[in-house]
Amino acid sequence: MLSPRLRAAASYIRHGAVFADIGTDHALLPIYAVKSGLSVRAFASDVNRSPLLRAEKNIAQNEVSDRISCVLASGFDTLDGMGITDAAVCGMGGELIAEIIDRAAFIKTPRFRLIIQPMTKQDEARRSLMRNGFEITSEITLFDSGKYYTVICADFDGAVRKYDDRENDSEAEFDALYGDFDKKRFPDEKVRQGYLSHELEKIRRTIKGKSISGIDTSKEEYMAKRLSAMLFEE
Repeated sequence: MLSPRLRAAASYIRHGAVFADIGTDHALLPIYAVKSGLSVRAFASDVNRSPLLRAEKNIAQNEVSDRISCVLASGFDTLDGMGITDAAVCGMGGELIAEIIDRAAFIKTPRFRLIIQPMTKQDEARRSLMRNGFEITSEITLFDSGKYYTVICADFDGAVRKYDDRENDSEAEFDALYGDFDKKRFPDEKVRQGYLSHELEKIRRTIKGKSISGIDTSKEEYMAKRLSAMLFEE
């Protein structure tokens, strides 16, 4: 049974995909992908042996060992040449996800799909996608076990994009942090309102802390204004 966060990630796996789950832990995504018929073949990869042992046990219990291979590797290392078309990198910090994307050459292939879910530093993860030729096509922001998560889907087309071509630095930083709201989906309006309120409160706390220290808050003021406008729009 997938959590709402992992169900959101699974919703982006394409039918007929050869799927890889980077940082797999219990191999829940690969198991779901093959058992549901989404994926014809899958790889469960992790840099540590203990998660792979858990993954192997779970794969065997679900009787899909013939379709899922476990790989002890860092990021996409050793997965080149496996015919992978879709890959998930979920539950890691945005900086680590960015590092994994930056150093994996073979994933920069037309129509390769990345599904990422940064726990922190979403801006770093989005910037990495864009500079490496991936177009962010869709996002899902949801509430799961007391936290808000964002799952990002991006397809490689080779075009290098930058947030820094926005009208101003504050706009670029806002878009990197929160993504394109025209491409962002929420399960319902309650989640949308809750997410915006949560992020607005975080920004207001930052503004208060910086103001006390005499630090410029113009970027945060801009972000708060945009979040507030979306929260209270008719």
